[in-house]
Amino acid sequence: MFENTKAQMNKAYDLANDLVRERLKHEDVENVQILDEIRDHDIIVVGGTYDHIHLVLTAMKIPFVHISQTQLLQVDLRPSQTVFVNCASGFPAEGARKLATFVSAGGQLITTDWALRNVLEVAFPNTVAYNNRPTADEVVRIEVMDRTDPIISGFLDEKVDPVWWLEGSSYPIQILDKEKVKTLIRSKELKEKYGEEAVIVSFEYGKGIVYHMISHFYLQRTETRDKKQVANAGEYFKDKKASAETIKKAEESGVNYAEVQSANTSADFVTRVIISQKRRSKENEKKDKKGN
Repeated sequence: MFENTKAQMNKAYDLANDLVRERLKHEDVENVQILDEIRDHDIIVVGGTYDHIHLVLTAMKIPFVHISQTQLLQVDLRPSQTVFVNCASGFPAEGARKLATFVSAGGQLITTDWALRNVLEVAFPNTVAYNNRPTADEVVRIEVMDRTDPIISGFLDEKVDPVWWLEGSSYPIQILDKEKVKTLIRSKELKEKYGEEAVIVSFEYGKGIVYHMISHFYLQRTETRDKKQVANAGEYFKDKKASAETIKKAEESGVNYAEVQSANTSADFVTRVIISQKRRSKENEKKDKKGN
């Protein structure tokens, strides 16, 4: 049953920020240092018709610059940056081609839902495509394909199967170049209902990388599909071996297990791809210097 509000999900993302930072610090303190060194010009968010990645970034206390699709045509992009493109019902072809050049030079592009047709099909033809079978507004169970990929480690060690909310008319991802495109997260339910299993995919292009996901990063609600998911958010934090302080905060939040689980998996992914790009850009700079 859907029973979430925007205010409730904002609380869930605030809790997710605490948990993500705790885990990053435990894994490698340098990750937290990289995150704290992020400046607004490092991350560009391009507005769309739907999705609100800026709300996730704000909750995670990650600075960014928010621009329109028109402004994208005028702004100078740097290979060290990460560009998020929100789900868009339309997008200028010139802007899509500019993003392809940006990625080729070493940039990181992250897109959601309708950007599959309006951005990726234009910028990276014959790679991925919309299969023309729009989804209903529902939730599907998901599973991790490559458990060694650090980008999706937030989906691991879940005590309850994570779920993914599909917006009404979300675009299933058809993989055209099966050698190039990697499926990070899949859903058997999605494939059974809409013909494609990919939930999050990635592919390299030139020196850079592209990530795309069906539906949205900012979840306005979720669904409880397991008895445990109606429990208090504190139980989720206990499962994740969080500190006593953050467990207490979660217990007092009024957020349930399912809400914080959905917020945490998406927030963890966003944070890790940003850190990964900072590391990748430093490596590319070193290679370029050696080449000269």
